[in-house]
Amino acid sequence: MTREASTLLIVHDAQRVFAGLGIQDPFGPPDIIVSARFGKKKDGTYLIGSSLTDAEANGEQLHIRYAIENGQIEDWQALKALWNYILKEFKIDPAQNSYFTMVGLPMPLPREAAERTAQIFFEEFNTPALSIGEVPLLTAYAIGVLNALVVDIGAEETSAVAVSDCAVLPTTAVMSKLGSAHCTWWLAYLLTQDTAVTTALQPLVQADMNMSKLAYGLAQVLIAEHQIRIEVSSDLPGMNEPDTEEASFDVAAALVEGRERDIVGQRQRNASQNHTAEDVIHVQFRGIQVPVGRVRNRFHEPLLRPQLLERIKLDMPAPPAVMQALYARQVGGEPICVSVPAAIGMAARKVQPIERRVLLWENVVVSGSMTSFQGLVPELLQALTSYMINEQTETAQVAGEPNAQQPRNVRALKVPEYFPAFKDSPDLLPYLGANIYAKLVFNDMSGRNYISKLQYNDGGPSVAFAIGSG
Repeated sequence: MTREASTLLIVHDAQRVFAGLGIQDPFGPPDIIVSARFGKKKDGTYLIGSSLTDAEANGEQLHIRYAIENGQIEDWQALKALWNYILKEFKIDPAQNSYFTMVGLPMPLPREAAERTAQIFFEEFNTPALSIGEVPLLTAYAIGVLNALVVDIGAEETSAVAVSDCAVLPTTAVMSKLGSAHCTWWLAYLLTQDTAVTTALQPLVQADMNMSKLAYGLAQVLIAEHQIRIEVSSDLPGMNEPDTEEASFDVAAALVEGRERDIVGQRQRNASQNHTAEDVIHVQFRGIQVPVGRVRNRFHEPLLRPQLLERIKLDMPAPPAVMQALYARQVGGEPICVSVPAAIGMAARKVQPIERRVLLWENVVVSGSMTSFQGLVPELLQALTSYMINEQTETAQVAGEPNAQQPRNVRALKVPEYFPAFKDSPDLLPYLGANIYAKLVFNDMSGRNYISKLQYNDGGPSVAFAIGSG
Protein backbone atom coordinates (compact mmCIF):
# COMPACT_ATOMS: atom_id res chain seq x y z
CA MET A 1 0.00 0.00 0.00
CA THR A 2 1.02 3.59 -0.60
CA ARG A 3 1.48 5.90 2.36
CA GLU A 4 -1.74 7.73 1.49
CA ALA A 5 -3.70 4.49 1.43
CA SER A 6 -2.16 3.38 4.72
CA THR A 7 -2.87 6.56 6.67
CA LEU A 8 -5.15 6.66 9.71
CA LEU A 9 -6.74 10.03 10.48
CA ILE A 10 -8.13 10.78 13.95
CA VAL A 11 -9.33 14.34 14.49
CA HIS A 12 -11.07 15.89 17.49
CA ASP A 13 -13.33 18.91 17.42
CA ALA A 14 -15.03 20.34 20.52
CA GLN A 15 -17.10 17.25 21.30
CA ARG A 16 -16.67 14.75 18.46
CA VAL A 17 -14.04 12.55 16.88
CA PHE A 18 -13.69 12.14 13.11
CA ALA A 19 -11.78 9.18 11.78
CA GLY A 20 -10.90 7.88 8.34
CA LEU A 21 -8.75 5.17 6.83
CA GLY A 22 -6.72 6.24 3.81
CA ILE A 23 -6.42 9.63 2.12
CA GLN A 24 -8.88 9.58 -0.76
CA ASP A 25 -8.61 11.40 -4.06
CA PRO A 26 -10.63 13.57 -4.04
CA PHE A 27 -10.81 14.01 -0.29
CA GLY A 28 -13.86 12.35 1.20
CA PRO A 29 -15.81 12.68 4.46
CA PRO A 30 -14.79 10.69 7.55
CA ASP A 31 -15.65 7.01 7.78
CA ILE A 32 -16.47 7.33 11.47
CA ILE A 33 -17.98 10.19 13.49
CA VAL A 34 -18.32 9.38 17.17
CA SER A 35 -19.15 11.52 20.17
CA ALA A 36 -16.14 12.15 22.39
CA ARG A 37 -18.33 11.46 25.40
CA PHE A 38 -17.57 8.46 27.53
CA GLY A 39 -19.36 6.66 30.30
CA LYS A 40 -17.41 5.16 33.17
CA LYS A 41 -18.96 2.29 35.10
CA LYS A 42 -18.34 1.62 38.77
CA ASP A 43 -15.93 -1.17 37.88
CA GLY A 44 -13.80 1.27 35.84
CA THR A 45 -15.01 0.08 32.41
CA TYR A 46 -15.24 2.79 29.76
CA LEU A 47 -18.21 2.86 27.38
CA ILE A 48 -17.92 4.59 24.00
CA GLY A 49 -20.28 5.12 21.08
CA SER A 50 -23.23 2.76 20.72
CA SER A 51 -22.40 0.87 23.94
CA LEU A 52 -22.70 4.15 25.85
CA THR A 53 -25.98 5.00 24.11
CA ASP A 54 -27.42 1.59 24.95
CA ALA A 55 -26.30 1.83 28.58
CA GLU A 56 -27.94 5.25 28.92
CA ALA A 57 -31.16 3.92 27.41
CA ASN A 58 -31.13 1.07 29.93
CA GLY A 59 -30.72 3.50 32.81
CA GLU A 60 -27.31 2.24 33.94
CA GLN A 61 -25.47 4.27 36.55
CA LEU A 62 -22.60 5.93 34.71
CA HIS A 63 -20.19 8.80 35.18
CA ILE A 64 -20.58 10.60 31.82
CA ARG A 65 -18.39 13.41 30.56
CA TYR A 66 -16.04 14.35 27.71
CA ALA A 67 -12.44 13.19 27.54
CA ILE A 68 -11.41 16.70 26.43
CA GLU A 69 -13.06 19.65 28.16
CA ASN A 70 -12.20 23.34 28.15
CA GLY A 71 -9.42 22.62 25.67
CA GLN A 72 -7.68 20.29 28.11
CA ILE A 73 -7.42 16.51 28.22
CA GLU A 74 -9.28 15.58 31.41
CA ASP A 75 -9.10 11.77 31.27
CA TRP A 76 -6.29 10.05 29.39
CA GLN A 77 -7.74 6.60 29.96
CA ALA A 78 -11.02 7.70 28.38
CA LEU A 79 -9.15 9.25 25.45
CA LYS A 80 -7.22 6.03 24.97
CA ALA A 81 -10.52 4.11 25.06
CA LEU A 82 -11.85 6.39 22.31
CA TRP A 83 -8.81 5.77 20.12
CA ASN A 84 -8.96 2.05 20.82
CA TYR A 85 -12.64 2.06 19.80
CA ILE A 86 -11.69 3.61 16.46
CA LEU A 87 -8.92 1.07 15.82
CA LYS A 88 -11.34 -1.77 16.53
CA GLU A 89 -13.94 -0.27 14.18
CA PHE A 90 -11.30 -0.28 11.43
CA LYS A 91 -10.17 -3.77 12.46
CA ILE A 92 -6.61 -2.57 13.06
CA ASP A 93 -4.66 -5.04 15.16
CA PRO A 94 -1.94 -3.18 17.15
CA ALA A 95 0.35 -6.20 16.78
CA GLN A 96 0.28 -5.75 12.99
CA ASN A 97 -0.35 -2.02 12.73
CA SER A 98 1.09 -0.61 9.49
CA TYR A 99 -0.87 2.67 9.38
CA PHE A 100 0.83 6.05 9.52
CA THR A 101 -1.29 8.05 11.99
CA MET A 102 -2.37 11.68 11.94
CA VAL A 103 -3.91 12.89 15.21
CA GLY A 104 -5.58 16.29 15.48
CA LEU A 105 -5.97 17.59 19.05
CA PRO A 106 -7.47 20.81 20.39
CA MET A 107 -5.30 23.81 21.07
CA PRO A 108 -3.06 24.79 22.64
CA LEU A 109 -1.03 21.61 22.82
CA PRO A 110 1.04 21.44 26.01
CA ARG A 111 4.26 19.49 25.84
CA GLU A 112 2.86 16.78 28.09
CA ALA A 113 -0.12 16.15 25.78
CA ALA A 114 2.11 15.63 22.75
CA GLU A 115 4.41 13.30 24.67
CA ARG A 116 1.56 11.25 26.16
CA THR A 117 -0.13 10.93 22.77
CA ALA A 118 3.10 9.68 21.22
CA GLN A 119 3.59 7.22 24.04
CA ILE A 120 0.11 5.72 23.58
CA PHE A 121 0.31 5.39 19.81
CA PHE A 122 3.83 3.98 19.69
CA GLU A 123 3.84 1.78 22.77
CA GLU A 124 0.23 0.59 22.87
CA PHE A 125 -1.04 0.95 19.30
CA ASN A 126 2.31 0.20 17.63
CA THR A 127 1.96 2.82 14.90
CA PRO A 128 4.97 3.03 12.51
CA ALA A 129 4.77 6.84 12.23
CA LEU A 130 2.88 9.64 13.95
CA SER A 131 2.09 13.29 13.28
CA ILE A 132 0.23 15.48 15.78
CA GLY A 133 -1.56 18.61 14.62
CA GLU A 134 -3.51 21.37 16.35
CA VAL A 135 -7.13 21.47 15.19
CA PRO A 136 -7.27 25.27 14.57
CA LEU A 137 -4.28 24.99 12.25
CA LEU A 138 -5.86 22.02 10.44
CA THR A 139 -9.03 24.09 10.01
CA ALA A 140 -7.02 26.92 8.45
CA TYR A 141 -5.37 24.40 6.11
CA ALA A 142 -8.83 23.28 4.98
CA ILE A 143 -9.69 26.81 3.87
CA GLY A 144 -6.25 27.42 2.40
CA VAL A 145 -5.14 30.39 4.53
CA LEU A 146 -2.11 31.04 6.70
CA ASN A 147 -3.81 33.68 8.88
CA ALA A 148 -7.27 33.31 10.40
CA LEU A 149 -9.52 33.66 13.40
CA VAL A 150 -10.65 30.06 13.90
CA VAL A 151 -13.90 29.49 15.79
CA ASP A 152 -15.24 26.09 16.87
CA ILE A 153 -18.83 26.02 18.19
CA GLY A 154 -19.56 22.64 19.67
CA ALA A 155 -22.14 20.99 21.88
CA GLU A 156 -21.05 22.49 25.20
CA GLU A 157 -18.34 25.04 24.46
CA THR A 158 -16.96 27.46 21.91
CA SER A 159 -13.31 28.21 21.26
CA ALA A 160 -11.74 31.06 19.34
CA VAL A 161 -8.04 31.41 18.55
CA ALA A 162 -5.82 33.22 16.08
CA VAL A 163 -3.66 31.45 13.52
CA SER A 164 -0.88 33.69 12.25
CA ASP A 165 1.73 32.78 9.65
CA CYS A 166 0.69 29.13 9.79
CA ALA A 167 1.06 28.88 13.57
CA VAL A 168 -1.53 28.77 16.33
CA LEU A 169 -1.07 31.61 18.83
CA PRO A 170 -1.92 29.93 22.17
CA THR A 171 -1.95 33.23 24.06
CA THR A 172 -4.97 34.33 22.01
CA ALA A 173 -7.12 31.31 22.85
CA VAL A 174 -10.53 32.07 24.37
CA MET A 175 -12.94 29.42 25.62
CA SER A 176 -16.59 30.14 26.35
CA LYS A 177 -19.07 27.73 27.94
CA LEU A 178 -21.70 28.02 25.19
CA GLY A 179 -22.82 25.54 22.57
CA SER A 180 -25.75 23.67 21.10
CA ALA A 181 -26.68 22.18 24.51
CA HIS A 182 -27.51 25.67 25.77
CA CYS A 183 -29.48 26.44 22.61
CA THR A 184 -31.49 23.24 23.09
CA TRP A 185 -32.32 24.24 26.67
CA TRP A 186 -33.44 27.68 25.46
CA LEU A 187 -35.57 26.18 22.70
CA ALA A 188 -37.30 23.91 25.22
CA TYR A 189 -38.18 26.98 27.28
CA LEU A 190 -39.52 28.81 24.22
CA LEU A 191 -41.69 25.81 23.38
CA THR A 192 -43.26 25.91 26.84
CA GLN A 193 -44.22 29.54 26.13
CA ASP A 194 -45.99 28.63 22.88
CA THR A 195 -49.70 28.03 23.50
CA ALA A 196 -50.17 25.93 20.36
CA VAL A 197 -47.33 23.64 21.41
CA THR A 198 -48.44 23.21 25.02
CA THR A 199 -52.03 22.57 23.96
CA ALA A 200 -50.89 19.80 21.62
CA LEU A 201 -48.58 18.29 24.26
CA GLN A 202 -51.11 18.41 27.11
CA PRO A 203 -52.54 14.88 26.50
CA LEU A 204 -49.01 13.47 26.98
CA VAL A 205 -48.51 14.98 30.44
CA GLN A 206 -48.16 12.31 33.11
CA ALA A 207 -46.94 12.10 36.68
CA ASP A 208 -43.37 11.41 35.60
CA MET A 209 -43.50 13.43 32.37
CA ASN A 210 -44.33 17.09 32.89
CA MET A 211 -44.63 19.80 30.22
CA SER A 212 -41.01 20.88 30.61
CA LYS A 213 -39.67 17.38 29.94
CA LEU A 214 -41.96 17.01 26.94
CA ALA A 215 -40.82 20.35 25.54
CA TYR A 216 -37.18 19.39 26.02
CA GLY A 217 -37.78 16.11 24.19
CA LEU A 218 -39.57 17.96 21.39
CA ALA A 219 -36.65 20.39 21.09
CA GLN A 220 -34.27 17.46 20.64
CA VAL A 221 -36.52 16.00 17.91
CA LEU A 222 -36.63 19.32 16.06
CA ILE A 223 -32.84 19.45 16.09
CA ALA A 224 -32.38 15.81 15.07
CA GLU A 225 -34.81 16.21 12.16
CA HIS A 226 -33.13 19.43 10.96
CA GLN A 227 -36.25 21.50 11.52
CA ILE A 228 -34.30 24.47 12.86
CA ARG A 229 -34.08 27.61 10.75
CA ILE A 230 -31.83 30.50 11.65
CA GLU A 231 -32.90 33.76 10.06
CA VAL A 232 -30.70 36.83 9.75
CA SER A 233 -31.50 39.19 12.59
CA SER A 234 -34.09 41.88 12.06
CA ASP A 235 -31.47 44.30 13.39
CA LEU A 236 -29.76 44.31 10.01
CA PRO A 237 -29.69 47.84 8.57
CA GLY A 238 -32.53 48.31 6.07
CA MET A 239 -34.24 45.05 7.03
CA ASN A 240 -37.77 44.81 8.44
CA GLU A 241 -38.19 48.48 9.28
CA PRO A 242 -41.58 49.49 10.72
CA ASP A 243 -44.06 50.00 7.92
CA THR A 244 -44.90 53.70 7.97
CA GLU A 245 -46.02 53.95 4.35
CA GLU A 246 -49.43 53.44 2.73
CA ALA A 247 -50.67 49.90 2.23
CA SER A 248 -50.38 50.32 -1.55
CA PHE A 249 -46.91 50.72 -3.02
CA ASP A 250 -46.34 52.13 -6.51
CA VAL A 251 -43.52 50.03 -7.97
CA ALA A 252 -43.52 51.89 -11.31
CA ALA A 253 -43.17 55.26 -9.60
CA ALA A 254 -40.35 53.96 -7.46
CA LEU A 255 -38.48 52.73 -10.52
CA VAL A 256 -38.92 56.05 -12.30
CA GLU A 257 -37.66 57.93 -9.28
CA GLY A 258 -34.68 55.63 -8.88
CA ARG A 259 -35.91 54.12 -5.62
CA GLU A 260 -35.12 50.49 -6.39
CA ARG A 261 -34.03 49.86 -2.80
CA ASP A 262 -37.48 50.92 -1.63
CA ILE A 263 -38.97 48.13 -3.75
CA VAL A 264 -36.74 45.57 -2.10
CA GLY A 265 -37.56 46.96 1.33
CA GLN A 266 -41.29 46.89 0.65
CA ARG A 267 -41.11 43.26 -0.48
CA GLN A 268 -39.27 42.40 2.70
CA ARG A 269 -41.88 44.14 4.82
CA ASN A 270 -44.67 42.39 2.99
CA ALA A 271 -42.97 39.05 3.55
CA SER A 272 -42.57 39.75 7.26
CA GLN A 273 -46.29 40.59 7.54
CA ASN A 274 -47.52 37.53 5.67
CA HIS A 275 -46.45 34.81 8.09
CA THR A 276 -48.87 32.15 6.97
CA ALA A 277 -49.20 28.44 7.51
CA GLU A 278 -45.85 27.80 5.85
CA ASP A 279 -44.20 29.24 8.98
CA VAL A 280 -45.77 26.44 11.00
CA ILE A 281 -44.54 22.86 10.72
CA HIS A 282 -46.16 19.78 12.20
CA VAL A 283 -43.73 17.47 13.97
CA GLN A 284 -44.46 13.85 14.79
CA PHE A 285 -43.74 13.47 18.51
CA ARG A 286 -44.77 10.50 20.63
CA GLY A 287 -47.63 9.59 18.34
CA ILE A 288 -49.14 13.05 17.93
CA GLN A 289 -48.68 15.97 15.54
CA VAL A 290 -47.31 19.07 17.24
CA PRO A 291 -47.54 22.45 15.45
CA VAL A 292 -44.34 24.45 15.85
CA GLY A 293 -44.10 27.98 14.53
CA ARG A 294 -41.37 30.56 14.17
CA VAL A 295 -40.17 29.94 17.69
CA ARG A 296 -37.78 27.37 16.25
CA ASN A 297 -35.95 30.21 14.45
CA ARG A 298 -34.74 31.52 17.84
CA PHE A 299 -32.81 28.37 18.69
CA HIS A 300 -29.40 30.06 18.41
CA GLU A 301 -30.07 33.14 20.56
CA PRO A 302 -28.01 32.12 23.64
CA LEU A 303 -24.88 32.14 21.46
CA LEU A 304 -25.44 35.86 20.93
CA ARG A 305 -27.00 36.69 24.31
CA PRO A 306 -25.95 34.20 27.01
CA GLN A 307 -27.86 36.20 29.63
CA LEU A 308 -31.01 34.58 28.22
CA LEU A 309 -30.06 31.40 30.07
CA GLU A 310 -30.75 33.16 33.35
CA ARG A 311 -34.40 33.67 32.34
CA ILE A 312 -35.15 30.00 31.75
CA LYS A 313 -37.50 28.35 34.24
CA LEU A 314 -38.25 24.70 33.52
CA ASP A 315 -39.63 22.10 35.87
CA MET A 316 -36.71 19.71 35.42
CA PRO A 317 -32.99 19.64 36.28
CA ALA A 318 -30.81 21.69 33.95
CA PRO A 319 -28.13 19.79 31.97
CA PRO A 320 -24.62 19.98 33.49
CA ALA A 321 -23.40 22.19 30.62
CA VAL A 322 -26.11 24.76 31.37
CA MET A 323 -25.29 24.70 35.08
CA GLN A 324 -21.60 25.28 34.28
CA ALA A 325 -22.50 28.23 32.05
CA LEU A 326 -24.71 29.80 34.72
CA TYR A 327 -22.01 29.28 37.32
CA ALA A 328 -19.42 30.93 35.06
CA ARG A 329 -21.70 33.93 34.54
CA GLN A 330 -22.46 34.34 38.23
CA VAL A 331 -19.06 33.57 39.74
CA GLY A 332 -16.64 34.27 36.91
CA GLY A 333 -13.28 32.58 36.52
CA GLU A 334 -12.14 30.26 33.76
CA PRO A 335 -13.61 29.15 31.48
CA ILE A 336 -15.83 32.17 30.98
CA CYS A 337 -19.34 32.33 29.56
CA VAL A 338 -19.55 35.14 27.02
CA SER A 339 -21.28 35.40 23.66
CA VAL A 340 -19.61 33.86 20.65
CA PRO A 341 -18.98 37.28 19.03
CA ALA A 342 -17.43 38.49 22.30
CA ALA A 343 -15.15 35.44 22.44
CA ILE A 344 -14.01 36.09 18.86
CA GLY A 345 -13.40 39.76 19.67
CA MET A 346 -11.39 38.86 22.76
CA ALA A 347 -9.21 36.47 20.75
CA ALA A 348 -8.58 39.14 18.11
CA ARG A 349 -7.64 41.78 20.69
CA LYS A 350 -4.95 39.50 22.09
CA VAL A 351 -3.06 39.52 18.78
CA GLN A 352 0.04 41.71 18.73
CA PRO A 353 1.12 43.85 16.99
CA ILE A 354 -2.21 45.52 16.25
CA GLU A 355 -1.74 45.69 12.48
CA ARG A 356 -1.87 41.88 12.27
CA ARG A 357 -5.53 41.93 13.35
CA VAL A 358 -6.88 43.45 10.13
CA LEU A 359 -6.11 40.38 8.04
CA LEU A 360 -7.48 38.08 10.73
CA TRP A 361 -10.86 39.82 10.74
CA GLU A 362 -11.08 39.23 7.00
CA ASN A 363 -10.34 35.51 7.51
CA VAL A 364 -12.86 34.28 10.08
CA VAL A 365 -13.35 30.51 9.85
CA VAL A 366 -16.27 28.96 11.73
CA SER A 367 -16.53 25.21 12.28
CA GLY A 368 -18.06 22.86 14.83
CA SER A 369 -21.35 21.02 15.11
CA MET A 370 -23.43 24.23 15.29
CA THR A 371 -22.45 25.17 11.74
CA SER A 372 -24.79 22.45 10.47
CA PHE A 373 -27.58 24.99 11.06
CA GLN A 374 -27.70 27.23 8.02
CA GLY A 375 -27.89 30.94 8.74
CA LEU A 376 -25.73 30.86 11.85
CA VAL A 377 -22.61 32.33 10.22
CA PRO A 378 -24.46 35.34 8.71
CA GLU A 379 -25.93 36.01 12.16
CA LEU A 380 -22.46 35.95 13.69
CA LEU A 381 -21.11 38.28 11.02
CA GLN A 382 -23.91 40.73 11.73
CA ALA A 383 -23.02 40.71 15.42
CA LEU A 384 -19.30 41.07 14.67
CA THR A 385 -19.81 44.29 12.71
CA SER A 386 -19.89 46.10 16.07
CA TYR A 387 -16.16 45.34 16.36
CA MET A 388 -15.42 47.16 13.12
CA ILE A 389 -14.40 50.82 13.32
CA ASN A 390 -16.44 52.75 10.78
CA GLU A 391 -15.17 56.24 11.53
CA GLN A 392 -11.72 57.43 10.62
CA THR A 393 -9.41 58.72 13.31
CA GLU A 394 -8.40 62.39 13.25
CA THR A 395 -4.98 61.47 11.88
CA ALA A 396 -6.53 59.36 9.15
CA GLN A 397 -8.91 62.18 8.19
CA VAL A 398 -6.01 64.60 7.83
CA ALA A 399 -4.09 62.11 5.72
CA GLY A 400 -7.19 61.42 3.67
CA GLU A 401 -6.79 57.66 4.03
CA PRO A 402 -8.23 55.04 6.42
CA ASN A 403 -6.08 53.94 9.34
CA ALA A 404 -4.57 50.68 8.12
CA GLN A 405 -4.40 49.35 11.68
CA GLN A 406 -8.16 49.55 12.19
CA PRO A 407 -10.31 46.63 10.98
CA ARG A 408 -13.06 47.83 8.68
CA ASN A 409 -14.44 44.56 7.33
CA VAL A 410 -15.28 41.16 8.73
CA ARG A 411 -15.56 38.19 6.41
CA ALA A 412 -16.26 34.51 6.98
CA LEU A 413 -14.44 32.16 4.63
CA LYS A 414 -16.20 29.23 3.00
CA VAL A 415 -15.05 25.76 1.99
CA PRO A 416 -13.37 25.97 -1.44
CA GLU A 417 -15.50 24.75 -4.35
CA TYR A 418 -12.92 22.13 -5.29
CA PHE A 419 -13.79 20.15 -2.14
CA PRO A 420 -17.36 19.15 -3.10
CA ALA A 421 -17.69 16.53 -0.34
CA PHE A 422 -17.21 19.29 2.27
CA LYS A 423 -18.99 22.18 0.54
CA ASP A 424 -22.10 21.95 2.72
CA SER A 425 -20.33 20.58 5.80
CA PRO A 426 -18.24 23.30 7.48
CA ASP A 427 -18.38 21.22 10.66
CA LEU A 428 -15.97 18.79 8.93
CA LEU A 429 -13.30 21.42 8.25
CA PRO A 430 -10.80 20.00 10.79
CA TYR A 431 -11.02 16.59 9.12
CA LEU A 432 -10.54 18.10 5.66
CA GLY A 433 -7.50 19.98 6.96
CA ALA A 434 -6.12 16.76 8.44
CA ASN A 435 -6.32 15.13 5.00
CA ILE A 436 -4.36 17.99 3.44
CA TYR A 437 -1.82 18.15 6.25
CA ALA A 438 -1.25 14.38 6.36
CA LYS A 439 -0.83 14.25 2.58
CA LEU A 440 1.92 16.87 2.80
CA VAL A 441 3.60 15.50 5.91
CA PHE A 442 3.72 11.79 5.16
CA ASN A 443 4.80 12.30 1.54
CA ASP A 444 7.77 14.34 2.74
CA MET A 445 10.54 11.77 2.59
CA SER A 446 12.77 13.88 4.82
CA GLY A 447 10.46 12.94 7.69
CA ARG A 448 10.88 16.29 9.41
CA ASN A 449 7.21 16.70 10.26
CA TYR A 450 6.38 13.33 11.73
CA ILE A 451 7.96 10.84 14.12
CA SER A 452 8.97 7.39 13.02
CA LYS A 453 8.97 4.40 15.32
CA LEU A 454 12.78 4.36 15.10
CA GLN A 455 13.00 8.00 16.22
CA TYR A 456 10.66 7.29 19.12
CA ASN A 457 12.65 4.27 20.19
CA ASP A 458 15.82 6.36 20.17
CA GLY A 459 14.48 9.54 21.78
CA GLY A 460 11.43 8.50 23.76
CA PRO A 461 8.22 10.55 24.20
CA SER A 462 10.09 13.85 24.27
CA VAL A 463 10.68 13.69 20.51
CA ALA A 464 6.93 14.32 20.00
CA PHE A 465 7.30 17.95 20.96
CA ALA A 466 10.01 18.47 18.35
CA ILE A 467 7.82 17.51 15.36
CA GLY A 468 8.42 19.91 12.53
CA SER A 469 11.29 21.72 14.24
CA GLY A 470 14.04 20.05 12.32
